[in-house]
Amino acid sequence: MKKSSKIFLILFSIVCTSQAQEVLSLNEAIGIALKRNYNIQLALNDVEIARASNSWAAAGKLPTATLNGFSNNSLTNLNQKLNNGTEIVRNGVRNSTLGANGQLSYRIYGGKRVNIIKERFNLQEALSNEGLKQDINLAIFEVTNRYININRLIRQRNAILETISFFEERSKLSKSRFEIGTAGKNDYLQSQVDLNVQRNNEINLINNIQLAKMDLNEILARDPNTPFDVDEINIPENLPSKAEMLAAIDSLNPQMIMLRYNKKILDQNAHEIKALQKPSVFVNGGVNFNYNNNTAGFNLFQQTYGPTAGFNISYPLFTNPIAKQQLSIIRLQQINQDLQLESMKQSLWSFAADAYQNFENAKSLIALEASNLDIIREHNSIAMERFRKASITTVELRQAQLNLVEAQNRIINARFVLKQSELQILWVMGSLAETE
Repeated sequence: MKKSSKIFLILFSIVCTSQAQEVLSLNEAIGIALKRNYNIQLALNDVEIARASNSWAAAGKLPTATLNGFSNNSLTNLNQKLNNGTEIVRNGVRNSTLGANGQLSYRIYGGKRVNIIKERFNLQEALSNEGLKQDINLAIFEVTNRYININRLIRQRNAILETISFFEERSKLSKSRFEIGTAGKNDYLQSQVDLNVQRNNEINLINNIQLAKMDLNEILARDPNTPFDVDEINIPENLPSKAEMLAAIDSLNPQMIMLRYNKKILDQNAHEIKALQKPSVFVNGGVNFNYNNNTAGFNLFQQTYGPTAGFNISYPLFTNPIAKQQLSIIRLQQINQDLQLESMKQSLWSFAADAYQNFENAKSLIALEASNLDIIREHNSIAMERFRKASITTVELRQAQLNLVEAQNRIINARFVLKQSELQILWVMGSLAETE
């Protein structure tokens, strides 16, 4: 490799290393996401809206009360003849009227419509809370998935650095043999090619690590170029049983619960429509005051005041066809809701089954690859020693080194799949928020 290329690699590595400063733990990343995630902020506002809308007053339980007042003044011309023969003709008659009244109306029966509406409000508030929980679980899932991906890429880079040292030693030995004439130039060139391939892989991994960090910074709603390092990820050993997993999907998964709440809300809508077809009984009460003053006419002065009380009944007519149409639509919506519920359950169960299978498979692969990697490392060391003594060919050493690279990648990927599968299972169970 040319000297300038070597300098470039060194400088590139130094820059990347200098940027890796703050260690960002997974819990810290999740905490930042939960505070800044836009979907969670919107969901929190939806919860507040649903809570503010959920009251007996909004449901119509409180009585309606009004207070009115008026004052009228007029100037008229009067021409009046009374039955006793008196005749009054006067221009510019002033008339003053002053009045006030208060009215109170309270529904004492309405087909339990108020209670039905209040229950719908309760369901809508519970639905908004489940929506918030769903957004929290999704945010934790996305943050954790990106975090473990960065961890995987860093492990791969560390593995590449280990193998590069073996390739560099092989390249030095091949170059020395070529220079003293004990080996052909082809072996030296092949060792250089293999070494450059590994260095190229490292450069790509450094770039992928930076891109993965930018991706995580994006979901944390901060500057994409914010530098940080990540902690090691603990490898899970056990998961809930399949029976526990399926039970949790059915009872804890926010998507399933939200669909059930939507169906219950449809039930309440149907009850409201039926309640509207029943009579309503109102108790009414009020207080009136009226004052009238005239400068001419039969009544020069009149004042009335006092309470009023009564009740009224209203019964809707000719609304039954519309109610039947609305109920038919709601029944179809309920059928669709049941279908969506079953479809969602089947989809989540299939997703969980795949994740569970991948977890068990990755667990078996890790156990196998861990022992296999020790064997390959030992074989690589022996092959390198034999190459120093010129007892094996370059081709044999090259294969031993490539076997090491592949073995390292296999166990790293298996660990990533294991952690990712655990994450997927906890997400589909709806329990990620409880585990963090």
